[in-house]
Amino acid sequence: MRNPDSIPWSRLPGLSAALGDDGALLGASPSFVELFRVQDAPVHWIDRLTTASRAQLTSSLQRKADFDGLIELAATPPRWLTCNAHWVPAHGHHVCHFADTTSIEEARLHAKTLVERVHLIFKKLPVMVAHFGPRPHNRCQFANLQFAALFGHDEQSIIGVPALDLIGKNLREALVPFLRRTLREHGPVTFPFEFIAANGIPLRLEVTVTFSGDARDSGADRGFFYLISDITERHKAELALRESEDRLSRFMNASEEGVVFHRDGLITDANPATSHLLETPLHKLLGRSVLELVAPEYRSRAITVIASGADAAYESEVFNARGERIPVEIIGRSMMRNGERLRMAVVRDIRDRREAQARIHELIEGLRSEKDKAEAADRAKSVFLAAASHDLRQPIHALSLFLTALRSMSQSRSVRTADLAEICRRMQASLDGLGQLLNMLLDVSRLDANAVQVERAPTSAQRLLEELDQDFHQLAAEKGLRLHVARSRLWVDTDPTVLRRILVNLVSNAVRYTSRGRVLIGCRLRGAEVEFQVWDSGIGIPAEQREAIFGEFFQIGQAQAAGHESHGLGLGLSIVKRSALLLGAPLDLRSTPGRGSMFSIRVPRCEAPMHTAPALHEPAYPQAAARKGVLVIDDDEQVLAAMRSVLGVWGHHVFCATSPDEAVVMAISHASDIDLLISDYRLGGNVTAIDAIRAVHACLPRSVPTYILTGDTSPQRILEASELGFPLLHKPIDAITLRDILKL
Repeated sequence: MRNPDSIPWSRLPGLSAALGDDGALLGASPSFVELFRVQDAPVHWIDRLTTASRAQLTSSLQRKADFDGLIELAATPPRWLTCNAHWVPAHGHHVCHFADTTSIEEARLHAKTLVERVHLIFKKLPVMVAHFGPRPHNRCQFANLQFAALFGHDEQSIIGVPALDLIGKNLREALVPFLRRTLREHGPVTFPFEFIAANGIPLRLEVTVTFSGDARDSGADRGFFYLISDITERHKAELALRESEDRLSRFMNASEEGVVFHRDGLITDANPATSHLLETPLHKLLGRSVLELVAPEYRSRAITVIASGADAAYESEVFNARGERIPVEIIGRSMMRNGERLRMAVVRDIRDRREAQARIHELIEGLRSEKDKAEAADRAKSVFLAAASHDLRQPIHALSLFLTALRSMSQSRSVRTADLAEICRRMQASLDGLGQLLNMLLDVSRLDANAVQVERAPTSAQRLLEELDQDFHQLAAEKGLRLHVARSRLWVDTDPTVLRRILVNLVSNAVRYTSRGRVLIGCRLRGAEVEFQVWDSGIGIPAEQREAIFGEFFQIGQAQAAGHESHGLGLGLSIVKRSALLLGAPLDLRSTPGRGSMFSIRVPRCEAPMHTAPALHEPAYPQAAARKGVLVIDDDEQVLAAMRSVLGVWGHHVFCATSPDEAVVMAISHASDIDLLISDYRLGGNVTAIDAIRAVHACLPRSVPTYILTGDTSPQRILEASELGFPLLHKPIDAITLRDILKL
């Protein structure tokens, strides 16, 4: 081999070069130089190769032997060269001849990509695919992973294995006839195949074998394609469906309920129970429309259900062979039978159910009647409470009037004012105590009638506490108890009347059930709320009774109550609970039997208003500015006497009547002297103030102010009075209210 410098490179065609063991360019043909453009840079041409090709070529050059290889240029688009190198020992270099094989390499890579895609498709297919070569051995040339795993192989180990070796000798006889058939027909053959997989699981397979010979080449044998689908679950489902249909047939024959199959309303089958129910043999039912059997008023529903094909359950009526109506429940659904989708209807005789429903309806009506009676009794209880409160308020009203007279007399110079004032204070305290008991009954009546309206307003906690101190200080002292009322600057947003009613009941219970020790009343700030607390050192409440005590008429057991003056009406805490619900205020109770209890209620806190009302003072009762004639009608003699006393002390002329008839006589006799009419609402029997007022007004020459007094707070009474246009005043009436109406 010649020295590189002596080779006429300029006359050499193609791509040729002499390369050192490090790839140094010792000489090159013009085409090679033009390709790499490295005339004066003999060591840089190799940098134009990809990293992998550069490493591969350098390694081959260092072996000092002939070699062939493929190198890739780092160009866009890529280019490939085939290198044929000869080792020149005399000069210690390689003479290399290159050929541009870019198109060949691109075609190879494209084919490789296609093959990889095909392999990927076969790998992802939910079926098993394989190709086996020609006879006599039919060795495996390709199989996807699913196919290979079926026989305990992977995609590599199965290659080259003969087809018949995979299935074993026992299955060859079953498979060979299908192979002969595909050879004969040159088309795909599909058949089921029972097979036990390599993992021991029995499978039901569907196999499609296709001969891959070319008919244009005299049927040259190129092997077989296998396409296998696992139909085990489908086969199980088909078996289950057949078993289900068999069970359905057995059920139809054994069922006591009618079962009908129909296609678009035409009966295709029915069980014996249907024939028995309709009293019609099966052959006379087949082919008939189900609508012929349904009562006319139910046919539209049946048509809708049949047309929709949806599951349905409804009651209907059908005719038997004698034309009698039979109440039935129909349960319809669509289902497969003998490979056909039909409508199935279960026809259930519900004559016994209808009779039972009629009896149940009678029982319900009986229970409803008993419930109405119980509710009537409950309403009667409310009426009783309202009436009882009216009857008990009468003596309170009389006491209030006598007390007012005494207060007026206490202003006289001939009477010791201090003594009379003290008597008045004690009488007022007694009156307030009795009034609280009666108010309790009245509160229950008003709560039952939903007559309590909540009117929220900023309320001084200190004023409420002071009123509680004033109401219970004397009563606690008389029992030898220490009543301590804490002071507070807090204000709350609540209905002061309802809240005061709650606190009065809590303090009243505390005093009643405490025989020694003290009662503590106060309030604490709890975030955005104010908690009013009532503590006592009384008998306490057992844990099992802490819910029951808030029920109506509940009283602590006699053994516990003895000696504690605890024989109340059992309504106080019921009123507390129901009133707290009106306010939306939570109640709390803590108690230790034998040591005492703490009741509390929380209401929202608010800021004090800019201007607060001045404290109330004991009113004075000066003589009336103008003398008036007042006709008073009341069927209670004591109330009349009290009213005559107080109005007479104030200097008015009082005409008293106990009935509408007496009132009419008075009106006729003193028509010109009567300036004001005051009448009690209930005047005995069924007579009311409405009758008396109408009769009196008819006898007077002019219209006079008229007022109705009552201890009844029934909404119906208020409505009746307002319809006549007369104000309604509730007993006991206080002196200020009485004075105001006399000034009119």
